[in-house]
Amino acid sequence: MIGIGIENYGDESALKVVHVPTEPLGSNDLLISIKASGVNPVDWKVREGHLKESFPYKFPLILGWDAAGKIAACGTDVKDFQVGDNVFFRPEMEKQGTYADEIIVPANLVAPMPRDLTYVEAASLPLVGLTVWQALVEVGNVQAGDSVLILAGSGGIGSFAIQLAKALGAHVTTTTSAKNIDFVKELGADKVIAYDQESIRDSEIEFDFMLDTLGGSSFEEALTCMKLQSTVATIFGGPNEVRPDSTKKIEVERQLNVEYVFTRPDGENMNHIRELVELQKVRPIVGEVYPMTVDGVRRAHLSNQTGRTRGKIVLSRED
Repeated sequence: MIGIGIENYGDESALKVVHVPTEPLGSNDLLISIKASGVNPVDWKVREGHLKESFPYKFPLILGWDAAGKIAACGTDVKDFQVGDNVFFRPEMEKQGTYADEIIVPANLVAPMPRDLTYVEAASLPLVGLTVWQALVEVGNVQAGDSVLILAGSGGIGSFAIQLAKALGAHVTTTTSAKNIDFVKELGADKVIAYDQESIRDSEIEFDFMLDTLGGSSFEEALTCMKLQSTVATIFGGPNEVRPDSTKKIEVERQLNVEYVFTRPDGENMNHIRELVELQKVRPIVGEVYPMTVDGVRRAHLSNQTGRTRGKIVLSRED
């Protein structure tokens, strides 16, 4: 594998071209030629060393865990794919990433690319799609008619979550800045709360489910709008995060079920996402595209770290 990664933890200046031996092809594996890779906050958090306790990586490490590409070889026991198939996937977080020319991935983590999508569009979907599916469907059990709150609706996860919640038949409220009101409405949001103009406490809605991507004071304020015994899925912090006493008090008073979601790779879930795209229930939202070069990755990380990007950032290996 030749890719963009790190030989030690650090800021964006630590990024460089690295060479890592490609794993042997197992009987149930696929060798995939990567065409595009999504960029996510977990990428720069790994780069800076924030997850070194959870993932004790060995260096050098290629970053990125979100991609689309073409199958170059199949293991002897693989039945559902063949060489030349276009696929999209989220590989195992514990292993080398997707800012690379190729990667070995277990076939059960992979799905065919949705029809008519480009590699860049497809690469924007795996991590956000899996996160949102696992939060809304598996944790939240969101049903038609439910009132759903999505914090930060214009971001990569939020923009997909609005679409999936609407596909499930929910009434969707989201928060965003005033400049993104029209954008999230186009995605299907029924009510928009511009955090720079009003408070969520003024919404006069009680919610059945919330997806939190922000944490902190925004999360605590939103908890006050949840129905008694409702469910909250959060991707902020971690499973062992100690929340402030004031936050825990609200959770206890409202008897909330709060679950942390860390996305797991899952080919079956990926096929659900593919079907939704092909049915035109959801669509990829690509905000920025950079070349898969050291400079391109640096610029992509700096942009992602602002927390102000609209939709997903994607790296492309296509000319």
